Amino acid sequence: MKFSSLLPEELRNAQAVNRELASVARASRSNTIYLAFNSFVFCVGASLTLFGTKFVDEGLLNAVIAFSGVIIGFVITSMLFSGRSQFLGKLTLEQAQRYVLKVKYILMSQMNTLFAFLMCLVFSLLSMLAIKTNLTISKDVAVFFSAGFFFLGCYRMLILPFQIYDIHAFALNNLIEDSAEEVKANIRAASEARRAKLARLGGH
Repeated sequence: MKFSSLLPEELRNAQAVNRELASVARASRSNTIYLAFNSFVFCVGASLTLFGTKFVDEGLLNAVIAFSGVIIGFVITSMLFSGRSQFLGKLTLEQAQRYVLKVKYILMSQMNTLFAFLMCLVFSLLSMLAIKTNLTISKDVAVFFSAGFFFLGCYRMLILPFQIYDIHAFALNNLIEDSAEEVKANIRAASEARRAKLARLGGH
């Protein structure tokens, strides 16, 4: 018996989605740069805590937790509507394949943004517990990771509007191209009809 058969259906679906996301990531030409740059952003945010975690108190952590909760809801809503367009029916097969790959990559990117804020939320809660109780985890360590994921999530939120614009602009640009081709086809058809009519009149 396979171990996966013992898992709930939602976990098996998550495994299948994770495998599909891996294939989407492999389709990208800059995975190494992507990971390196995001790691750099995380380290920049986390290194800010080296100036001192004594300034981090319950009020600041409550603000970060509230902000992360709002952003998490926004990102989930954005993921639900990403890729929806009234012009999809007008795409050719080749255009649709490119559009689907683009949307899947953007959804994967939004998932990473979501996970960044989820991890920020978790470590912010751990920081809060470290302040209030005698946890084995150090407050400095919890704040370090919380700041890193918060900085990473904020960076990813800045590129989110450009991603949303990208997928909608792709569909709209293809709509313009298809409309232009349709206009050209109509002009050619009208020209051929006029030539045929003139040829018939000349024959008489």
